[in-house]
Amino acid sequence: MGVKRFFNQFVVFLLGIAAAVVFFVSFFTTIYYDAHVDVDFPHYKNETILHLVLSMLAVFVFFFIVYKKKWLESGKVLVAALIFCTAYCMMLIISIKPQPVDDSKLIDDVLVQFSNGDYSSLTGRGGYLYTWPFQLGYFLFGQLIDKVFSHGNYFAWDVIQVICILITVYLLYQIAWELFENKRICGIMALLSFGMLFFYNYSTFIYGDILSLAPQTMALYLTILFVKKERFVYGILSAVCMGMAVLLKTNCEIAMIAIGIILFFSTWKDELGENGYCSYEPLRRFAKRAFLILLMILVVKGFTGAVDGYYCKLTGLSEIPGGSPSVSHIVMGLSESELEDGWYNRYNYDVFAANDYDTEKTKAAATEDLKERLQFFLQNPGYFARFMARKFATQWADSVCITTHNLDLVSRHVDNPGVLKDFIVFGKGSIILRWIMNVFMSVCYLCVLIYLISRFFVGFRRRKDQRAEAVMQVTTQEMLLLVLILGGMAFHQFWEGSSRYAMRYYIYWMPYAAFGMDRALGKISHFIRKDS
Repeated sequence: MGVKRFFNQFVVFLLGIAAAVVFFVSFFTTIYYDAHVDVDFPHYKNETILHLVLSMLAVFVFFFIVYKKKWLESGKVLVAALIFCTAYCMMLIISIKPQPVDDSKLIDDVLVQFSNGDYSSLTGRGGYLYTWPFQLGYFLFGQLIDKVFSHGNYFAWDVIQVICILITVYLLYQIAWELFENKRICGIMALLSFGMLFFYNYSTFIYGDILSLAPQTMALYLTILFVKKERFVYGILSAVCMGMAVLLKTNCEIAMIAIGIILFFSTWKDELGENGYCSYEPLRRFAKRAFLILLMILVVKGFTGAVDGYYCKLTGLSEIPGGSPSVSHIVMGLSESELEDGWYNRYNYDVFAANDYDTEKTKAAATEDLKERLQFFLQNPGYFARFMARKFATQWADSVCITTHNLDLVSRHVDNPGVLKDFIVFGKGSIILRWIMNVFMSVCYLCVLIYLISRFFVGFRRRKDQRAEAVMQVTTQEMLLLVLILGGMAFHQFWEGSSRYAMRYYIYWMPYAAFGMDRALGKISHFIRKDS
């Protein structure tokens, strides 16, 4: 199918440009955060390129040794990765004793209010839930945790987040298998996961980010299984998992859109028929996928509606408040800031308050501000290009994804901090962790580039064996995470910017980085054999 092929190539092309920009920026600059600062304020300095190159070479040498010894085909690598993940996360949790901060702390306070029968946060103008009603799904989860483990049991929250991280890492391994059906690539993926400290550090950050990734990744995995095996149950279970994910974090709707796009394009099979054309049964396959897309939308809306209905009944509201409108986030994402342009600057809070916490009035005011901002961009195209380029780089080329700053925030309540906590958060341990994440980003994006380049250029080759060409091209199941990543990049170019949000997509590069690493190691091995 020409349209499908063009779509695939276009997505790969755009991601190739994006990955090249991230690799280039991360290779020549590095981002760090000052200690004892309350806001997310990334700083930039020149990269120590020689050290980075030597470190990257050391990583490739290590992978090559493991590659040649054929250890990667063993499932023991995954077991070792999961053990390391558990040990590292628990070390952080036990030494830092993290507690809620920022929005998480505000929600934690509201949990106490609700337990005392005070619902003013939702019913009163200016209350946290009145302003951000989309948090009700996560808030309900918090109430369930409080009921089971009692309020203030943050260790229980942290352990649940570790479990979600482990589930996500395991599913990434399984996704790598379903995408490439190569145990060696899966082993590389598991070995790469040792370097995902930017992800594991979030086990200490009590919020919906990590909690939502487990059901979201499960929904993605089930969708891939459906695309490959055509079993209806996978599509149904994917819809349920996506409903749970969106409740915990509304950003998961981007994944839902990606799933819908891939389900649509999977109507046409990747395999070639005897006559050289794609074989498919369009009507039956399209009807099945249309039903699943509709089901997913209904499940997500149904879960959200059930939560809203519960809180209306609890508080006596006739309907859930509209809250601060989405357009206010877009205006903020396109505005200048004293910290980083396009990042959080309180605009969405302030414009809502300035318009008497009236959703419609705020929407009208924010829309006018948006028009002014867009008009300014049109009159100053050079400024617009620089603004968007910098915003992209600040989000996606931050190798630590704000985690070093978050470790600082969540650890401040400790009265008698231990040596290990100070070593990790403020001492040499922090420098070591930053360097590991710095090297990992460059290695990861270099391997991702290898994957994208190999997939892009093979799409333009003309081979006599059309079957072989089809196998080498990017498959529909591969496209799922690629569309999700591209969607996340596009969305956060206009929405509130933050490298914490980029973390949600960074982890999904891992299977493709593993493919790129495998391709690079294969070329190196071939070169050595040929040279000898």
